[in-house]
Amino acid sequence: MYDKTPVYPHQQHLLWAHEPLKSVYVFQRLFMTLLLVPLWAVYYLILPRSFRPRPSWSIIQIVVVKFTRRINRVTEVAGVTWGTRDPTQEPQPNSLKETRFAWVPPLPHELCSGIVDDHLVTCQRVGTFIWPKDPSPQVQMRRVLKNGGSAAAPPQNLYCPEDAAASVPALIILSDDNLGCSTTAATSTPASQYSTSCSIDIEADAANHPSRVIGIYLHGGGYSHMSAHENSSTSRIPRRLIKDKLFEEIHAVEYRLLQHAPVPGALQDAAAVYAHLVTHHLGARKGQDGKYHYPDGPADDALVNERTAPPNAPTSIPSIGQTLNSETRPRNHAVPPSKGQFSGRMIVRTFWNRWLVETTLRRIRFNQSDAVAAASRPRIILIGDSAGGNLVLALARWIRDEGVLPVPDGMLLLSPSCDPSHTLPQTPASRRPRPHAETDYLLDTPEPRALLSRTFLGHHPIEMVYSPYISPASELVISAFHGQDDGMVDLEPLGPHKDSRDYRDEGIKAYDCAVGKFVLGAKGCSEAASHPFVSAPRGMGLFTDFPRALIVVGDAERLEREVAALERALEHDGVRVRMVWAKDAVHDILIMGAWDERIREGIWKEIGQWVREIAVE
Repeated sequence: MYDKTPVYPHQQHLLWAHEPLKSVYVFQRLFMTLLLVPLWAVYYLILPRSFRPRPSWSIIQIVVVKFTRRINRVTEVAGVTWGTRDPTQEPQPNSLKETRFAWVPPLPHELCSGIVDDHLVTCQRVGTFIWPKDPSPQVQMRRVLKNGGSAAAPPQNLYCPEDAAASVPALIILSDDNLGCSTTAATSTPASQYSTSCSIDIEADAANHPSRVIGIYLHGGGYSHMSAHENSSTSRIPRRLIKDKLFEEIHAVEYRLLQHAPVPGALQDAAAVYAHLVTHHLGARKGQDGKYHYPDGPADDALVNERTAPPNAPTSIPSIGQTLNSETRPRNHAVPPSKGQFSGRMIVRTFWNRWLVETTLRRIRFNQSDAVAAASRPRIILIGDSAGGNLVLALARWIRDEGVLPVPDGMLLLSPSCDPSHTLPQTPASRRPRPHAETDYLLDTPEPRALLSRTFLGHHPIEMVYSPYISPASELVISAFHGQDDGMVDLEPLGPHKDSRDYRDEGIKAYDCAVGKFVLGAKGCSEAASHPFVSAPRGMGLFTDFPRALIVVGDAERLEREVAALERALEHDGVRVRMVWAKDAVHDILIMGAWDERIREGIWKEIGQWVREIAVE
């Protein structure tokens, strides 16, 4: 029912965290909560709607919130964790139906600078679950173009012509990828006697899939629960984004939770995946200025091809109608193997016949203009819900502060946790409880949350909680950069939101925030610089040069105040922000099993529109 994990060091003092007391407590808590379900249903059916936590809520919504809140209590009392897995272990292949698993090497030493450079927390390889299981046609085409049009490293599901001429000799290329076509050898080597079964024409499918966006997803769970595995409830987010064809791929990061590594372990893992994606998949190369840049134009694309092509690969693609003879045939091309040497991991590609060369080149169009268009860089969006949103903000800050890697193109923040500082009794925010205690399922018990925060900080001093990397929307941080007027004093309580737009029929209110024209004043500079954990490098503002963002938040969730403060701070520093308010919605409703689908569909609609805007820019 819950994770079979050992008692972690920070839970040793909890009486109910040790078996068999742990099982006893969890069972009685679950049993009593199940008994309360029919009582809640009858109670709120009898009373008028005005007595419900929110008049718009159905009985199912009320039960879901109350049930989740009571069950979450076991995480505080008995140290229960939900949906976690060991980040150092590879999942069982038969457990993956929608994703494929891949290891990403540790963050390179040359990039280990700033907050990720820690003498006690070392960089490690990172597991990623990549959506979807089969690469999209765009990704396949980009792999072909990256290899200079050569089939030396053919992509998955590469199109194999089934109507090859009967007497055309065939070229056999051995692939390291798991190809989506099967080939069987006959008794002789002509191409007509090889049976191929392939389902994807790369060029046609790439044209039919306009999305050119890649996502990096960082799951929520308070840095102590959930995982990136497709079976986790948080995977409802990347699953829906892929289903709506908004992204080519989404890389869900299995970052280390606080029980495995304190700060900056999770950030190291997220940074490793981002760095590997932009340098190894999207072709960013280190320039003379020491920074990484994407290829920009035909000259840079040729440079990438030259660096990534095999040593003996052909230097040019023959023009239409040119027949490859023995002199133009690449030296590393082998003749067809005999029967028995053929396997399902081989593909047939024919170059010796003029007709087939024309057909192949018409399909793939290896002319310069089309190649450049097909190889143009997809946009990268960082996606995070709850604590994952906090990690997205930290990753974007590290990229900006270090100034070595290209910046992402957007941040999709879903109920982001952006002020963990309120959990510690030493901070002023702890004296002001978060709003909506009766309408949200999140707990705010002081000591258990303070314990998690102290464990998350690890060997760092308690003042580290004021770092913009951890609490970017805390009152102290925002006041230091923007002055007292932009703190949280005027944000409690928020209550119903009043602006120029009312909630639409689907219960969604979305608007683009006005881009701020303010700069970091002398007061902000001096106050920020006076605190070793609050300052920004080179005198930058709190969110200066951050990518554009879409923020989703419910007006019945406990993070409402800090998310609103985040919105204002981003807006102040000139970041393009689109806010999506969900009426009467609790925390992170997109991962919940049951909620008002009318509101959720309204949120997905706004997300889709925002992602498409980024894709075409």
